[in-house]
Amino acid sequence: MNSVFQRLRKLVLTLLLLICVAWVFGEAAQQLLSWHAQHLLADIRSLDVNHTTWSDAAPIMQRWSRWGSAKAGCSEAACEYRITLAQALPPFLIGSPDATAKNLLPRLMDHIGLRTAAVRAGLTVEHGIITSKWFGEQVTLPVRNWNATDDYVPYLSVASTETSHFHEHTAGNALPHPNRMTQHVKTYLEISDSPKEDPFQRSVLMAFRFNCITQLHPCENEADILPAGLNLIQEQRFPPTR
Repeated sequence: MNSVFQRLRKLVLTLLLLICVAWVFGEAAQQLLSWHAQHLLADIRSLDVNHTTWSDAAPIMQRWSRWGSAKAGCSEAACEYRITLAQALPPFLIGSPDATAKNLLPRLMDHIGLRTAAVRAGLTVEHGIITSKWFGEQVTLPVRNWNATDDYVPYLSVASTETSHFHEHTAGNALPHPNRMTQHVKTYLEISDSPKEDPFQRSVLMAFRFNCITQLHPCENEADILPAGLNLIQEQRFPPTR
């Protein structure tokens, strides 16, 4: 009996040790992602659409070249550059959207603050000038918030784009505001705005937070990532009367 008890105790201690080691490495990776994200956001916010030149943007692309890639060719004449920073848990810790799955380990991850997260950003160059910039953040939702009808693991996702082509893209749409647009589908929020938007408002639309990557309790709504998100969703649902 004693030998069985000792083996069981060793097994439990080993599992606890593995969980602790996994937490330390996972938490360190999330903290590093958050740190990189803050610096990437600062670089993207420093770009002034319709004014920043290719020469000004080149050091930023070089700084993030380890995580960046260009669509087709990239030159002063034309370039679409994208940067992706991601921290992913192993699939067995992420969980399965199957309604029959217990997802015991993923539920444990929700309680100890580990999750899959990603930060993405990009810019567009046309004729030597930055004509658009964008930034996005994505984190997995806690298992308790998963919809049994979905066949994918749901993410809380927010993206914000400033583009000189805003009015071309939104031509013919009735917008609550002439210089910005919000698209909200389930847990995905996408915001786009024009360089003609008020400078303070443009700053607010890029004021991302990164607590959702590192905090113990998982985030559950878009405003946790972008505080302005809640107001934008309400503006979309209840446009001001004129």
